[in-house]
Amino acid sequence: MLVTGPLVLLALLACGCGGARPSLEEATRLLRDDGAALSRLALPGKAVTLTRETSGCPAGTARGVYTLTGDLPQDSGAQAPAAVASTLAAEFHRMGYQEGESPQERFGLNVSVVRKESLGIVFTVALRSERPNVEITGTTACAS
Repeated sequence: MLVTGPLVLLALLACGCGGARPSLEEATRLLRDDGAALSRLALPGKAVTLTRETSGCPAGTARGVYTLTGDLPQDSGAQAPAAVASTLAAEFHRMGYQEGESPQERFGLNVSVVRKESLGIVFTVALRSERPNVEITGTTACAS
């Protein structure tokens, strides 16, 4: 029956399943939950923050920003950055993130970007030689 397609589309739009992004509160909660999974990574000097930011957002909207910083263990050797990157990649994959465009390694800085497009959440992971060696920043899309 030809009427089925439009009825399904109307049902998706009515339930908010047609690609609508979550509210700022919902997206920030998801960002916090995903960040909590990442914060289990054992890093000396680890610091975690979750804030709300309005810069770069249209008037009346804001974005959630999650930041985790820490250092590689001093006795971890040359393989530590690769081990941290592998652990983070597995965790992001488990949480449903997809790899995004990442700049190439430059000046001792290795940056990776992962996204949950449907939710507008992006995480950027920077591994570098100076401290803090690990910096993970997650942001939501601007929302109200």
